[in-house]
Amino acid sequence: MNQNIEGFSKLVENIVNKAESILIEYPLCNSCLGRMFAKYGIGLSNYDRGFTLKTLLAIKIHNEYTTNTPRREVHKILAENGGGQIASTYRKIYGEQIEPRKCHICSGKLGETLIEAIAREACSKLREYSASTFLVGIVLDREILERELEIIVKHGSDSTESIKRELKREIGKAIMETCNIQPDFAKPDVVLVISFDREFNYSISVEANPIFLTGKYWKNGRNISHIPWYTRSGGKKYPISIQEFIEYALKDLFEAEEVVIHAAGREDVDARMIGSGRPLIIEVKKPKRRSVPIDQVNSVLLEKYTIAPIRVEVYSESSRREIGLIKETSKQKKKVYRVSIYSSEPVNPSELQALEEFFSNREIKQRTPTRILRRKKDRERRRRVYTVKTYMVSNRVFEALIHCDGGLYVKELVHGDNGRTTPSFSEYLGKKLIPFELDVVYVEDVK
Repeated sequence: MNQNIEGFSKLVENIVNKAESILIEYPLCNSCLGRMFAKYGIGLSNYDRGFTLKTLLAIKIHNEYTTNTPRREVHKILAENGGGQIASTYRKIYGEQIEPRKCHICSGKLGETLIEAIAREACSKLREYSASTFLVGIVLDREILERELEIIVKHGSDSTESIKRELKREIGKAIMETCNIQPDFAKPDVVLVISFDREFNYSISVEANPIFLTGKYWKNGRNISHIPWYTRSGGKKYPISIQEFIEYALKDLFEAEEVVIHAAGREDVDARMIGSGRPLIIEVKKPKRRSVPIDQVNSVLLEKYTIAPIRVEVYSESSRREIGLIKETSKQKKKVYRVSIYSSEPVNPSELQALEEFFSNREIKQRTPTRILRRKKDRERRRRVYTVKTYMVSNRVFEALIHCDGGLYVKELVHGDNGRTTPSFSEYLGKKLIPFELDVVYVEDVK
């Protein structure tokens, strides 16, 4: 028992002596002093630790005074740098008024009053964004971090906690209590970024995490681009895009800053997307309204169908991880195209039958098409055509249903692109062929 008491007494003596050596050199508030000893005690706040240490120092100062230990100058420095009960004790025993200094780290602003003020303002912002979960992020001026690090380096301690960690924890707890809202460390609706300048003045900004929705779109008209397409002069090349249509429909519904789309590939601007529809993920950025039922989303999208021949259907909520998945797996998914083809010379049924047989399970080598070389690197890709079914419209016009790998350039499969795609329909038939209408009729689901 005596050994335990002696060990505890020695520990307290060492902690108090270290606190004294720190306060002799730096003025610190209760929280900033207590943080230097954060690993001592369970269930205590750093403010409690600092208050306790200053109380013990005040007792020590009074004891030294009553035992005639000549340390008045040290006591005065401790009173100026510690304030509170140390300053009060100094005034009472020496009869001298002193002016406590501002905390070296937080300028004396870190405390319950500040935390409560931040929590109230944060709650107001959370309500503005209809958030049901949150996370706190702290940004500190570099000078604050350097002030704290200077003390830790000089007075080396393995029991410290960073001011950033304390702020994050205490502000988070205060927001929970004030707003009755829970933090979510994995997928919060909103991240509250609280920034402190060198004088410890703060500002709060909101980073509302996006909402992701999975669905499909159908493009029942031509000359509709995937995203807005602008000319060099700044004008729009096409009147509407899939992304603009969806943003027009959903931006106000979610009170969002922006709406963008991530699709499983894309068809040419002059091609329709019919049949099965193309899988996509809609990203609603910085929404202020989050709890929108899927039925309401689809109702609004259907309503807007009158402005363009575009139909979109949303099935469920998704995640950012699914964006990479949908883009990557779309390259391996099979597709079916319908293409209308004009021939410079007459064709007959037997030629088309032979064409079907030749392109059954046929590997196609394609260099990057001439029409997109200005924006894509020239390289060879290999894709497979599984089946081709043809239908004669006239002796110079026929249609073909092409079942193939995703990423196959179908127009080039038809005309050959001056030998950059081989084999091609044109090469096989020995005729100049022109694809004049293209539809995507099936896209394999991304799973």
